[in-house]
Amino acid sequence: MRDQLRPVLAAVLALVFPGLGHLVLRRWGRALLWHVTIVGGGVALLTLYDVDASGSVTAPTEAAAALPTDVALPIALLSVLSAADAYLVGRAAVAERKRSDATAAAIRRRASSADDDGPSVGSPVDALTSADGEPLQVECPSCGKETDAELDFCHWCTEPLPWDDAESVTPD
Repeated sequence: MRDQLRPVLAAVLALVFPGLGHLVLRRWGRALLWHVTIVGGGVALLTLYDVDASGSVTAPTEAAAALPTDVALPIALLSVLSAADAYLVGRAAVAERKRSDATAAAIRRRASSADDDGPSVGSPVDALTSADGEPLQVECPSCGKETDAELDFCHWCTEPLPWDDAESVTPD
């Protein structure tokens, strides 16, 4: 449930302060990019339309206007786009985490069923070979392409596979 609320929280925070939603998602580069884009764009538009810091327009024809729509509309649109991006990035992270957990669970199930059916094996990866001795193909949680189960990383995207950590810790 907490993972489901994280994208919504990121979107709300991105509306409150530019880049804050992406910081919650630990996407530092995107946070900086959105912050610089929105704040820099706002400053550039305020300079272009000659709006002073107190909120009044210095042009004599538009006295006491808070912000011209030519300035407020792009800033609001960029803020909404930032919030939508934070929401979509958060949803993608939740889906990736679920896919990774499902892949790791499937590997553990295959390893335990192989242990129950045949002789004991040294590691879960050893149990993931077919009857001919060929390694089974599993889906990489990062890129989604098929890779050999006996590798510790995906040979397509070079990301470590979830069972790599489980094997590196061996009891004494």
